[in-house]
Amino acid sequence: MTPEAIATHAPAVLTSARRETYFRDGYLAVEGLIPDVWLRRLRELSAEFLEASKSCSESNEAFDLGPGHRPDSPHVRRLRALVDRHPDFWRFARESVLADIAADLVGPDVKFHSAKLNYKWPGMAEVVDWHQDIPAWPHTNYSPVTLGVYLEDVPVEQGPLTCLPGSQSGPIFVHRDDNGKWTGSVRARDMMTVDQSRAEDLIGRAGTVIAINCRTIHGSRANLTDRVRPVALFVYSSADAFPWTAAPTPTSHTGDIVRGCAARVAHLDPTPCPVPPDWGKIGYGSIFSVQRAGEAS
Repeated sequence: MTPEAIATHAPAVLTSARRETYFRDGYLAVEGLIPDVWLRRLRELSAEFLEASKSCSESNEAFDLGPGHRPDSPHVRRLRALVDRHPDFWRFARESVLADIAADLVGPDVKFHSAKLNYKWPGMAEVVDWHQDIPAWPHTNYSPVTLGVYLEDVPVEQGPLTCLPGSQSGPIFVHRDDNGKWTGSVRARDMMTVDQSRAEDLIGRAGTVIAINCRTIHGSRANLTDRVRPVALFVYSSADAFPWTAAPTPTSHTGDIVRGCAARVAHLDPTPCPVPPDWGKIGYGSIFSVQRAGEAS
């Protein structure tokens, strides 16, 4: 659906003004929408999986591990395919207010795409360069939105997600180097064509929901604190958006309708999108591994 069509439906959770801000800027941060009972449960599950990661010596289908991971000092960069890790993650994605927020932003018919839990550890190793999400998982239109939930307070010094307002209306950039190798980031010379002076940090207290459109240019700086920054990320789209490549990290629920009805007609946006690598053949770790070590090609 287009923003104009979505606007004909009254929002269920967000105010009309906040929804208009999302359509104008390409992102949003709102506090106080996630019930405490859900926030506590997400934290509990996060702690349980961090504990479980101590028995792993290398990355696997569940964990993307940093190079310094040890049993006595876990370094999990990402808990992958989140809704397949525990039923409560899927219950949260499908039954909580989060799916209603998605409906406010993509229209009443909502499709689930993917989910992960990212951890930004202290230090410079997990800076995330400027990038857009949609080049990694193209769809027939640009409704997909990532809804993140901060599990702990995220002040500016902790390296919050940072977005460039209005960039969702600009070009969709190639995320490869000059040799065609996938880098997961916008090339430096392309970023020189983008106004970075208005970049906004999406800070917020625990439970803050952030929404980032799939075309919005975003990244995050280093975590300068001594605390880990965990954020659970869930991707939804309008039901009439269909992926045309393999998902980097598919789940057993990818493509499930979580609000409204399945589409009978696809919405085809004519804006071209670069083709990503074939994730079904080469696999995918995380944006941390791709940007820092070039593990995908």
